[in-house]
Amino acid sequence: MHEQSHGFLSQPLFNSGWTSLTQVHSDASRELEKEWALLEKAENDPNIVSFDCEAHPRPCKHLDVTSFPTIRLYHRDGRMDRYRGERKAREMGMFIHRALQPFVIETVESTAGALRLLDDVVIMAHPLPDDWSLYERFKALAKQYRDRYSFVVSSPIQDTSALACYNNVDDEKHVTTEVATVQALEDFVKLCSDPLIPELTRQNEVQYTKTGKSILHYFATTEAEKESYRVEMRPLAKKYSEFLHFAITDADDYSDILPAVGLKAGAKTGLALENRNTGDMFPYKRAKKITAKNVEDFLNDIIDGNIKPWNQEAGSGQEGRSHEEL
Repeated sequence: MHEQSHGFLSQPLFNSGWTSLTQVHSDASRELEKEWALLEKAENDPNIVSFDCEAHPRPCKHLDVTSFPTIRLYHRDGRMDRYRGERKAREMGMFIHRALQPFVIETVESTAGALRLLDDVVIMAHPLPDDWSLYERFKALAKQYRDRYSFVVSSPIQDTSALACYNNVDDEKHVTTEVATVQALEDFVKLCSDPLIPELTRQNEVQYTKTGKSILHYFATTEAEKESYRVEMRPLAKKYSEFLHFAITDADDYSDILPAVGLKAGAKTGLALENRNTGDMFPYKRAKKITAKNVEDFLNDIIDGNIKPWNQEAGSGQEGRSHEEL
């Protein structure tokens, strides 16, 4: 852990600084330290520091830290922002840059183009000149979500007020004129920010299991495998998004699911289609590598009835039939 606590906390007001507060015996803290080292290297900023609260309990008590790891950004004026995102170097770096920019950036349409690429998700308001109501709701929305996305106000793009958003990770754009209520704005943010290929967690799994769509599980354990899969499958996920969720499922966190979908217990990687409507499971047991082309062939064979659903009790296939909606 880093021994920089005293220099950071000796000032009457905190310097603008990005701080991790951890305990070395915590698995989560140990995992964070790996990413924290990458963050320090990428940002090259002496104000990015880490405290071991076992070795330095005094500053952690002073900061009223009760859970570990805790990640906070302290500003010169005494403000403090809590970090709520993924504990990954890239995401933490993006958070720093968001926190140091205005929570709403105002521009005109002629210069708005470059700002569309400002962040992974950029949400842009185009209110009519007299639509102060939307302007105020949008500002409130930006304050609520400024730690996760970037917000821009630009000139009108049509004869009514509108919102546009740019998901630069999945290369998707959405536009809406449904801007009359706070809930409409909240729903639009969710539409814009939901990843095309999410990673299932205990916190978000209900969101995807209750839609009625089938789920194509890709099991993996490393971040490199997961990101490589996202890049490879993104065009296919867009093509089938109407009735199929492409999802990444951590093989260690969800090891109990592997045998339930017809894959080998303890496997570190694999692919299986789960039909949420019928309960049918279709494990990918082909020798061919998991590529976009091979996965699409697999899906088409299921649709055409060429692949039998896996029978959990017998561990074998059932009578083949077509599956028009996977």
